[in-house]
Amino acid sequence: MHSAVSDNLLAEFADAVLRISREIDPHGATALDIVPLTGTEALVMRWVARNPGTSPSATADATALKRSNLSVALRALADKGMVERRQDPHDARTVQLHATALAGESIERLHAHWAGKLRQALGGDERGAAEGLALLERLDEGLRGR
Repeated sequence: MHSAVSDNLLAEFADAVLRISREIDPHGATALDIVPLTGTEALVMRWVARNPGTSPSATADATALKRSNLSVALRALADKGMVERRQDPHDARTVQLHATALAGESIERLHAHWAGKLRQALGGDERGAAEGLALLERLDEGLRGR
């Protein structure tokens, strides 16, 4: 099967995604007042925030992290006040993970930062943003093998 899209175009697309990610990095030149996280911690935090009450096992599966790496990240996130572990009200043997209020505040600042940077870069013409998001989500799913 012959692709209508060249390898060069796909490589340029990937390069553009990397350049954009550097420009919107919250720890870059315009550092935000948010709790600093490592890449692994950010990955775990993103999952926990989007899936309140998730279990450590489900988080490990969803993030493709080894249990030991997840444990280290969860401990660091708890120490930073970003994640709390709660006993499952239906099964005392199970732990649920929840984002804290501090995490919620940091995520709100981060999302406002990203939205502002992108809106400014687009110069008010945000046409195609929904389609762009759909393409990036498709790529994310395909790369993670879901």
